[in-house]
Amino acid sequence: MNKSEIFDRGPAPEGSLQHLRSQTTCSPYDQSLPGEFARLLLLLVAIPLLVWFVRANFNLQSGIFATIATVVLLASLFYAHGAQVIRISLLALLSINIFSSLVSTEYLFGNEANRSLAFPTGLLFVCLTVALLFEAGGLYESISTGSKNKLAAWSVFAVPALVYILAIPVFDWIWVSIEGDERRLALRDPDWKFWNEAVFRAYEFSIFGIFTYIGACIGSFLNVVAYSVPRGKSFVFRGSKCQRCGSKISRIDNLPIFSYLNLGARCRNCSMFIPARYLIVELVVATVFGSLFLYELITGCQNIPSMRISHEGILWVILYPKWPAIAIYLYHALFMSSVLVLAIIECDRQPIKPVFAGMIAFTFTLAPVVYWPIQPVLLADHLPFSLKYSPIIEQLLKLAIGGMAGAMIAFSLSAVNATFRTASFRFALTLTGIVFGWQALTQIMVFYFVCWLAIRFLPKLRDTGASQFPTSVLLAAIMLHHPFWKTIANCWN
Repeated sequence: MNKSEIFDRGPAPEGSLQHLRSQTTCSPYDQSLPGEFARLLLLLVAIPLLVWFVRANFNLQSGIFATIATVVLLASLFYAHGAQVIRISLLALLSINIFSSLVSTEYLFGNEANRSLAFPTGLLFVCLTVALLFEAGGLYESISTGSKNKLAAWSVFAVPALVYILAIPVFDWIWVSIEGDERRLALRDPDWKFWNEAVFRAYEFSIFGIFTYIGACIGSFLNVVAYSVPRGKSFVFRGSKCQRCGSKISRIDNLPIFSYLNLGARCRNCSMFIPARYLIVELVVATVFGSLFLYELITGCQNIPSMRISHEGILWVILYPKWPAIAIYLYHALFMSSVLVLAIIECDRQPIKPVFAGMIAFTFTLAPVVYWPIQPVLLADHLPFSLKYSPIIEQLLKLAIGGMAGAMIAFSLSAVNATFRTASFRFALTLTGIVFGWQALTQIMVFYFVCWLAIRFLPKLRDTGASQFPTSVLLAAIMLHHPFWKTIANCWN
């Protein structure tokens, strides 16, 4: 065997010692031609930067973070294997720290920066960003497919947080600086730094996340309700357990959305596949709570006719509570969640228990009677005349007329097409009239027919068979109408 035959053997078999050795010693920069050029360029820039910052630190203490960042960058370039997660974490942390000195002339961690170091520090930030991208890409290529799916799923939550907390204030600062908007620059508090803005936005995003995740928790509970009620099983005094092996589900495996993604949609004990419906319902209810939070709650219910709340924003609506707005938000969020339960029962071809239906109807009828601001639209709105009744009589009439309007529409549709004869749809439509009133009910029905016709006649939507489940289409129509409720009502007027 000659040398050419030895070198022409090709790559080592997967799983062999040579293959494992090549996997552990291969640098992420060696996996592509741009990576090789990036390594050379970063080395040519990082070594002079290190000399620059070391010399600067003899007289200036504030450049210590730039020096540390340069050392970490050089280590990531020379050290080709092992500790990749640690290198990525350090690169990310130092990149953010260096960038903060460019944006607000001070580091997040450490003393104030000196403007004489602005150019090499900016160059270092570019180097750190490039290195971070290649290191993250190398780590992503080395993990399994299941881990990649989990990472992609978690990024759905992480990316919006980073955009809102860091990216938006950064681009706002850059844009104002480029435009030279003196008025906005003058309004800025000199003591309000980039770090303060990031922390404040983190608080806001955390509050939004709490409200949204409460919706996911309610969605997890609704999965149990929709399965148990039609079958006559209790959903209050029983714990969560696997339907196949009967093992109790631990708390860490019972977190809505996160546990489903972490387990890979399988039971930890018996590896039984967990239906995707559980995740879908949790995501839908989380979307309901999160979207209502954004366009209804923190706007001071600006989407609802006849509302007159002058405050808006998380600070003035939630931290300084405006209880009418909060009550309306919860009323509408729980109503849409109840319609989702009816849609699930309809999809399972199960009947609705009269006691369960009575409890839902009683709850959403009693709430506006006890607390009037929860339904601000009056009975005579959109009518050419006014009604002279006492407030309690008018409220009861509004609920009764709305419910009867929904029941009449359901009866008319069921007489035309058998698809609309499900008990879930008739009850959901009646409940919609009670909660939103006869005015909004007529508007929602326009959205409903648009959605239903689109599902019936568009090929891709028709193949899903969604038109056979009218309650699901009704929920979609309600969610589409709700942000534009006030706009449509004003056009009607």
